[in-house]
Amino acid sequence: MSKRVSISISILALTLIVATSGCAKPQPAGLTDAQVGTTLTNILQALNSNDYQGFKQDFSDAMVNAFSQDQFTKLHDLIQTTSGNYLSMGTPSLLNQNGYVVYRFPCKFDKENVIATLTFLIGGTKVEGLFFDSTALRAATK
Repeated sequence: MSKRVSISISILALTLIVATSGCAKPQPAGLTDAQVGTTLTNILQALNSNDYQGFKQDFSDAMVNAFSQDQFTKLHDLIQTTSGNYLSMGTPSLLNQNGYVVYRFPCKFDKENVIATLTFLIGGTKVEGLFFDSTALRAATK
């Protein structure tokens, strides 16, 4: 086999590997999609009502330990100022990254749309990460 054909076959094989590696369906958390949506709704409604206990009820022990009442109050104030109250959410996108499942929900708030991201261990049932992203939030935290 010529060197040129061998290189072409190698490039084709690498292209197929890269193209098909992203085609596998992401593995979910140990909750149904509806339960994950309910978890986020509970978190966002607790933020609306400034309810720290309700906010952290579905967090893992590590998240509870990392997210103090003071940090919650700062997050509540920031979101109220920039985005307003949570109103509704859309259908999430789902991906896996480093042993975690990442759910990204488009959410509607009073003042703007926000992407709320929840992370769980693959097969897990407790929130391991929580992130909010929007134009106003990014501008306010510069």
